[in-house]
Amino acid sequence: MSRTTPHAAGVPSPRRSRRLASLVTACVALGAALLAPGTAGAAGSTNEDAYRNIGQADRAEWMWGIASDTLLSNMSIPGTHDTLSIHGGVMVETQEDWGDSANTLAAQLDRGIRAIDIRVRVTENKYFTVHHAKYYQQANFDDVLSKAQSFLRQHPTEAIVMRLRAECPRGGGSITDCSNDPDSVSSTRIREIFTDYRNKYSGLFYDAGSAGTGQADVPKLGAVRGKVVLGSFDNVDADGSYGIKGFNNHKEDTWNEAVISDKWGLVKSNIDKAMAGSAADTYLTYASASTAPLINPYEVAGGAPYLPGVNYHLMKYLNSSSGRVGIVMADFPGWGLVNAIIDHNANNMVKGGHRSIWLVNPDKTYANSLHQGRCMVRGPEFDASKEGGLVTQRPCQSSPPSSHQWTATKPDTFDGKGYFWIKASNGKCLTMPYNNGVAPAAGTQLFWWPCETRWFSGSQMWNVMPTKLATATGSRPAYYFINNWTGLCLSMDPATASTAGGKVTHDTCPR
Repeated sequence: MSRTTPHAAGVPSPRRSRRLASLVTACVALGAALLAPGTAGAAGSTNEDAYRNIGQADRAEWMWGIASDTLLSNMSIPGTHDTLSIHGGVMVETQEDWGDSANTLAAQLDRGIRAIDIRVRVTENKYFTVHHAKYYQQANFDDVLSKAQSFLRQHPTEAIVMRLRAECPRGGGSITDCSNDPDSVSSTRIREIFTDYRNKYSGLFYDAGSAGTGQADVPKLGAVRGKVVLGSFDNVDADGSYGIKGFNNHKEDTWNEAVISDKWGLVKSNIDKAMAGSAADTYLTYASASTAPLINPYEVAGGAPYLPGVNYHLMKYLNSSSGRVGIVMADFPGWGLVNAIIDHNANNMVKGGHRSIWLVNPDKTYANSLHQGRCMVRGPEFDASKEGGLVTQRPCQSSPPSSHQWTATKPDTFDGKGYFWIKASNGKCLTMPYNNGVAPAAGTQLFWWPCETRWFSGSQMWNVMPTKLATATGSRPAYYFINNWTGLCLSMDPATASTAGGKVTHDTCPR
């Protein structure tokens, strides 16, 4: 999946540059072209890429390519901790300041953030205002919902996961806590106020989990596109009436860790669990922490002199790994960290037809996804010995003959290091021409041959790579097969693709 271009280096932070807007407007586009990484695939590599530089507004529709039948729990979603905390001083502020009235949220959504953390205080016994502890963040819940609604109407392929929290303790708190108005407001009244907002913004929230009638099963992306999904309603939901089942079950939120390396260890541990865990389980990792007066949120996220922060460690780790990482909530994320999280959705990206992507059917046929209706077959023998022959393609048949059938199996005696033989029904293996030890060029026709166990048998070893192919209702499993020797993929010759007996070859793998 291609990465996106970061905010131009040297451009002032959004809030501080407003007085200069008339000067820099004409220069920003040129600066982005000259100063941003030269290729769209560039990954973040520095602390500045991971921290406090969320980049350009070019990630507004990254969910469009994810299969609609993907469980929300099986996605990798970048988010922000205390999404709108931009006022109150360094001990409280957690995000780049893109403006009040939830303009900061709008900027985050345009830049790829899809999980948000909204903390509310009851005001006048009928409104929610956004707070971090006692500090009002110059935004109201109406601002949040109107910005979210506007974004989703413009980008209906996307979904937003919201963690909602009643921020103020009821019945008293510390000097740093906020107080509701009235302080005696009950959990029941807070729920009623939320229902009023939900009714006012009819259709914005995903119905299940937000109605107060019970937690919802983890939804598939297709069911929540264009919606706000209420992940949890913390501090008022003692009976499990809101949110998604299991939303907080696999959570790392050690918010008061004062040592950066220790916090990074906790974050990495939960990310590793997400990579190895069940696709049906939601993993939620807060990369944020602070402990007054020892360390502030920006120091945990961005580091101290000569000491990288959690954001950098996480970005670098994600750049060198793969697999679902769940929802990651960060303070002051940079474009490189956001991209690194998004890129971990690669396994759920749908792909259109490609001559190197194959559908493996229950009848053991391998059908090409681009040239639909064409199946790989065991073609004519080389000679009367019938020891080997060509691999070709022909129209798929409803009752396929044995020559159309293949099976991926583990090698018998050779250590294939996770690779497979692709065996024809006669027990022979899909083989790359040996060519006196010289790897054959892309486009070379393959053949079937007795399965080898000798040193050069990498010509018969294939790495089976799962992917997804778009369908009218979501996606279906598909595969590409990478040869151990050449690094190229099982493919079809485009020049003979419409001809019975056309060549099955190896060629460039799909991206």
